[in-house]
Amino acid sequence: MRLFFASDLHGSEAVSNKLVNAARFYNVKNIVIGGDLAGKVLIPILKEGSKYRLNLYGDQKLVKEGELKDIEKELSDSGEYFRVMERGEYDEAVGNKAKIEKLFKEEMLKRLSSFIERAEEKLKPMEARLYIMPGNDDYEEVGKLLEEHSSDVIIPIDQKVVNAEGYDLLGYGYSNITPWHTPREKDEDTIYKDLEKLAGSIGSKSIFAIHVPPYGTKIDKAPRLDEEMRQVMGLGNMDYVPVGSKSVRRFIEEHAPIVGLHGHVHEASGIDYIKAKNGNEVPVINPGSAYSSGILNGAIIEISNKLEKYVFTKG
Repeated sequence: MRLFFASDLHGSEAVSNKLVNAARFYNVKNIVIGGDLAGKVLIPILKEGSKYRLNLYGDQKLVKEGELKDIEKELSDSGEYFRVMERGEYDEAVGNKAKIEKLFKEEMLKRLSSFIERAEEKLKPMEARLYIMPGNDDYEEVGKLLEEHSSDVIIPIDQKVVNAEGYDLLGYGYSNITPWHTPREKDEDTIYKDLEKLAGSIGSKSIFAIHVPPYGTKIDKAPRLDEEMRQVMGLGNMDYVPVGSKSVRRFIEEHAPIVGLHGHVHEASGIDYIKAKNGNEVPVINPGSAYSSGILNGAIIEISNKLEKYVFTKG
């Protein structure tokens, strides 16, 4: 079993294009995406005659159509959505939270659909597969879209156990509670109950793709935030704290998968080990994310009866 794992694409066209090409580039037949597929921002672009007005990173810009194409590519590659609007639609959206959310979801689903279609087209001739799930930042519509596109190539895995070359691949995309109040968060008790429902479908050869990393590891450290959501400094350096899930750690300890694949905490890339109750040292991996720079962080994992090899990649 040889797979390429990445997480937290957050709408970046540059990253998703690289991911689609990863199967051929890295010679892998299995690609696993650990959640957070959607972007976070929608930028309105007002059409004014032959020019276009937008707020780009705090600067008001009035640009020609040729210049707009370059800006649209820059936005797409960094994971930001945009919508070109006439004055009437623009005025209707300003200050209208429901309208803005509707526009955001339209652009989100359009870009995600395009990615899935490209993935199907590229991977099918190679007999490769894309195992995919939403994360905590994704609206429920993302999961529905993945199910609608389910095929021999596109395989949704959220809250499922699927067969991947004889291995039981368990997928779970929700996170524990965060300060950001994202769309798909659950309390620790509920997460554990959800995971235990899946436990009956796993055997001794299992791989866990769980969006949130296990608590208290090298791969779940994030900057400490104060009550105003500002990062806290400690002794001249950023103060980091564990933000992963205690239920995920407990589940790994109890069920001892071959490997745990995680994301969620962009700055905590790396590998750590959790000692399971059967005595096994379970490697848990987070490739991290640099989506806003158009960089695809990933891990190549080769498995036989145990984890044999893992390589982190950036590109």
